[in-house]
Amino acid sequence: MKINEFVEREITMNMSPFIGLLDSIDSEELHDKHIELVHHFDSEGEPVDIAEYWGVSEWLALQLKDREEAVSMNFSGVPTWGRTTSGQDIHMDDVIHDIYREHYA
Repeated sequence: MKINEFVEREITMNMSPFIGLLDSIDSEELHDKHIELVHHFDSEGEPVDIAEYWGVSEWLALQLKDREEAVSMNFSGVPTWGRTTSGQDIHMDDVIHDIYREHYA
């Protein structure tokens, strides 16, 4: 399997517009549901800037979570990844390359 096929299979949808809309709603209940994505911290306790949000397979979500990426396993029913990069194809992200190499290369 090529890396592009891997990405197409494991990444299901762009969740950024949906999450952006939820962020604009002033509701504590909604905020609590997606706080782990919007307010993610690295292993040293520093806040991580999320550039995009993507629906992913449960398997990929677990792989990303193991690598300390911003992941919600059930964001409104969809495992969701908070991607910290933007402007390049997802298959070019280091974390995606690492997962692909570990399992398919």
